[in-house]
Amino acid sequence: MIHDTRIDCRQANPLLQPLGARERILWARDIFADDLVLLSSMQRTAGVLMHMFHDLGLPNEILFLDTGYHFFETLRLRDDYVRRYRLNMITLYPEITTEEQEARHGKKLFTCVDGQPECCRLRKEAPLVAYLKSKQTPIIVNGLRRQEGGRRAQLPILSPDPRTGGYQLSPLCDWTDEQVQGYVSEHALTTHPLHAQGYPSIGCYPCTTPVRPGEDPRAGRWRHLRPTDAEAGPQYCNVNFTDGGGI
Repeated sequence: MIHDTRIDCRQANPLLQPLGARERILWARDIFADDLVLLSSMQRTAGVLMHMFHDLGLPNEILFLDTGYHFFETLRLRDDYVRRYRLNMITLYPEITTEEQEARHGKKLFTCVDGQPECCRLRKEAPLVAYLKSKQTPIIVNGLRRQEGGRRAQLPILSPDPRTGGYQLSPLCDWTDEQVQGYVSEHALTTHPLHAQGYPSIGCYPCTTPVRPGEDPRAGRWRHLRPTDAEAGPQYCNVNFTDGGGI
């Protein structure tokens, strides 16, 4: 199949808008073939998308970034989905271990405001982008949604990713929390156990804490680097280009 690397997102998005999430995925699969990959964080929307890939019979790769700092429950959930749905899961690793990184920089990067972006870049973005550059026109499927607010409030369905020369597809961008939970319940999907313990957003264990009643769902991410003003400090790891323009 010849890949169309000249897709105009301004024209494609109106065509994708009336389609359902499954149809959006199939649209991208028809154009990009094996260059279509799913980036899975093992959170609720990732479970929905992994199930859709399975239900659609797609053999496409599902990428999981093992930062070396994941909760044990996250790794166990990854393995559970692979066994249950026989997914084509590819685990990507950083070039250096957490111990080598600490020795090289003389500190744990995630403990300070100036080090956190580099930690996320080294352990998430760099291995992802390096892998995707092996593809002709990579298109990353993710579970980002507009209802999450912040920079995601105006999220398009399809957007370019200049880091790879490919695209980012957010087929669930217009889904509500109720739609996500409805899909999870309908298909009896296993969800991350920490969701039930006050963790609506889950990343690496040193940088993720429970969220208190009334707090923003992302308030638990990098709490140790955030001053009293909850709007200040890190909000995203930037592995998704639309979250911060990349690193």
